[in-house]
Amino acid sequence: MTINASTERTRDLSAAIRHHMEGRYDDAERGYAFLREANPHDEEVLYLTGVLCCDLGIHAAACPFLEQALIESPVFPEARAQLIKASTAAGQQAVAQNELTTAESACRRALQLDAGAADAWRTLGQIALLRAQWQEAEASLEKSLRSAPDDLDALNWHGLACVQQKKYLQGRTSLERLLKLKPDLVQAHTNLGLCLLGLGELHPAEASFQRALHHAPGDVSARINLANTLRIRGKAEEARTVLESVIRDAPGLADAHNNLGTVLQDLGQAQAARERLEIALALAPDSSQVRWNLALSQLLLGDETAGWANFEARWDGCSNLAGAYNKPKARAWQGEALKGKTVLLWAEQGLGDTLQFIRYANTLAGQGATVLAEVQPELQALIAHMPGVSRSIARGQSLPDYDFHCPLMSLPLHLGIDGAAPYLHAAADKAAAWKTRLNGYRRPRIGLVWAGRSRVQNPELDAIDRRRSVSLKQLAPLTALTHCSFFSLQKGGPAAELGASNLPIHDFSAQWQDLADTAAFIENLDLVISVDTAVAHLAGALGKPVWLLNRFDSCWRWGMERSDTPWYPKLRQFRQPRPGDWETPINALLEELRSFAAETVAG
Repeated sequence: MTINASTERTRDLSAAIRHHMEGRYDDAERGYAFLREANPHDEEVLYLTGVLCCDLGIHAAACPFLEQALIESPVFPEARAQLIKASTAAGQQAVAQNELTTAESACRRALQLDAGAADAWRTLGQIALLRAQWQEAEASLEKSLRSAPDDLDALNWHGLACVQQKKYLQGRTSLERLLKLKPDLVQAHTNLGLCLLGLGELHPAEASFQRALHHAPGDVSARINLANTLRIRGKAEEARTVLESVIRDAPGLADAHNNLGTVLQDLGQAQAARERLEIALALAPDSSQVRWNLALSQLLLGDETAGWANFEARWDGCSNLAGAYNKPKARAWQGEALKGKTVLLWAEQGLGDTLQFIRYANTLAGQGATVLAEVQPELQALIAHMPGVSRSIARGQSLPDYDFHCPLMSLPLHLGIDGAAPYLHAAADKAAAWKTRLNGYRRPRIGLVWAGRSRVQNPELDAIDRRRSVSLKQLAPLTALTHCSFFSLQKGGPAAELGASNLPIHDFSAQWQDLADTAAFIENLDLVISVDTAVAHLAGALGKPVWLLNRFDSCWRWGMERSDTPWYPKLRQFRQPRPGDWETPINALLEELRSFAAETVAG
């Protein structure tokens, strides 16, 4: 670097530097400006002007001076280092002013000079978080942490980015490291609690939220997440208390009203839940999550018109389904005339949902449509036999051309409730084969399902599964009716309970490859007794009598306090009168079963 050595320049520059070092910034700025006017290409003066701008906190203004200094003298390490700092700081200031595009440009300028600049990568990660670009945030923050592994903000934000992507193990690693460095960081305890909750570690999650509240008793985020954890653990009353205290402190917080609405629904207070969710929606009218929860409440209470309209919020980022809408929305069916058109109906949620809502295929065929059905592989063969379905396609296979498509659970919005059954039929040859094999078993022949499918990857759904399921031991009193024949329709892990018992229940389930095989077997039964699973829907769709053991906090589709359902004419409900009480509905079912058995034998 060549420095102008003229006596006059040296004197003026020394004076400006002295003003700068002693904090007389206005005098320093005038001195540097005088020198720049004398020689606009003086790299040292340009550099010092940039440093002065940084000292004044106007980092964006510093960057042009530092860039010009590097143009004049490309090998100028001090100017290069200062430009990296100034660009990153300018980016951070732009973030604070919500000027994210400007912030990103500044940080990328820093990274052009130093690809490993930790602060710039961290700020890019923060920008991505603010844009809800979780994957980009994670990648940027990982690069930041390679250079600065103990950066508190980078660790915390990396943990949050991982939570948003359900990468709970990676998030946990960052947050636990962070808390070793700063044990009193409230947000880190809260984010760690979210990781633990996502991993299904409910007790540690609750403890993590409690630690956050130990350091900041009024922290709203920690209180709301604690309430959510308590709810999942089955402590709905405790969750209610926490949320009511949050609302007293922050009555305008939509999240608190929304979560309280879901808790009230768990407590069987459906009308109060709806009212609370309506408050939440008034506070946050654009919240798809609130609208979705309100839809479930409205449907539970029988408000079909409002409920199905709000049910469409499921595609707007409020649930795990948001990423499942992989069809072109421009061609979604909205009730248009279908004569001569091809419409694709596609499965969106669980097997039971597909079985319940595929009923509309025949309705659309009656309107002149050619109906294609894209369903889970387990259902492909069964749906292929359904009246109105021209072609059944297993999910993942290539699709033919179509004019419109419609996710199955959007059909009631346009068509209302269709309670006709049966609308599914087993293959005649398979049903006949089972008729021959079961001919020697006493009637009534009764199928049993006592448990759903565990979903440990989703703690909330897993908690629902625990609430809807019973143990085989709890159904044992039914098998004392020796003039009945009982058959297991149970699949999955809970089926092992049968092998560990000596109950008189026959099991042919190993011979069923898919639900078409199960349907052929059910066609030869007189009754299916089931908790809220896909088998209950299958039997109902086949037109068989179904007795549903239903949990206290009923799924929206079964309504409130009714023993029947508009969806299946031969389905009866035996409901828990209070959470956890299966003895009452099972005893009631047992009494009804005695009468049913006697009538079947007499008939």
